[in-house]
Amino acid sequence: MAGRWLGWFVGGLAAVFPVLTFAADLRVMTTSFPPYVIFDEATNEAHGPAVDVINRICVLSQTKCEIHVEPWARAYATALEQPNTLIFSIARRPDRETKFKWIGTVAPYQVRLFALDRNGVQATDNWRELSDFHVAGQLGDVKAQYLQKSGFDVEMVPSAEATIRMLYAGRADLIAGDALSLPYRVRMLDVDSNRLKVVARIPELSSDLYLAASLATDDDAVEVLRAALDQLKNSGSYDQIWAMTTSSPSN
Repeated sequence: MAGRWLGWFVGGLAAVFPVLTFAADLRVMTTSFPPYVIFDEATNEAHGPAVDVINRICVLSQTKCEIHVEPWARAYATALEQPNTLIFSIARRPDRETKFKWIGTVAPYQVRLFALDRNGVQATDNWRELSDFHVAGQLGDVKAQYLQKSGFDVEMVPSAEATIRMLYAGRADLIAGDALSLPYRVRMLDVDSNRLKVVARIPELSSDLYLAASLATDDDAVEVLRAALDQLKNSGSYDQIWAMTTSSPSN
């Protein structure tokens, strides 16, 4: 678990925006999701662009927030059940709509099909045209399941890293992944990341990730945080945070 206390110090943002306040402590749940959320075991803290967004919202609203990095199932259950609890980098799906109070989007999530240069896969505007190619997919992953249901030949393997290794070993032609996280994972492995290329976008699986609150979270807190997020976006600071994130290749 990582705890990060953002005190009552408003900082530079408050010099620009009107002060919004909510006088309560909030627990903020998330999970390790590089590069969105990177947990540093040495310091017991989280960092990354999604964390930066949350920190700035809490500072701007003068809200005391404690970020906890947990396995996803535990983070989700805590946010579902506990009062004055937030969760971020969560997908807003129909089955979750009535389970949370949705504050706003805090991270882009754009699914792409990736191939290697010189492997014969040409880029296309229609991802369904690539269904003749062999795909490596992570077991239980919604992206792999969606491709399989769409008629793709998908070979399931235990992890995202295993799909990358299959691609680089020539045992798969394509892998699906987020435009930020998959290139990051590739760079963490001992492979040539410059060979990775985007060949198609999958808009049906692409949707920005949210900051949400438990149903037992005070409505005033939700409104204050929503206003702070709006101000962060209107100022251009939100876009600046994500523009600084290395995302190549993500076009």
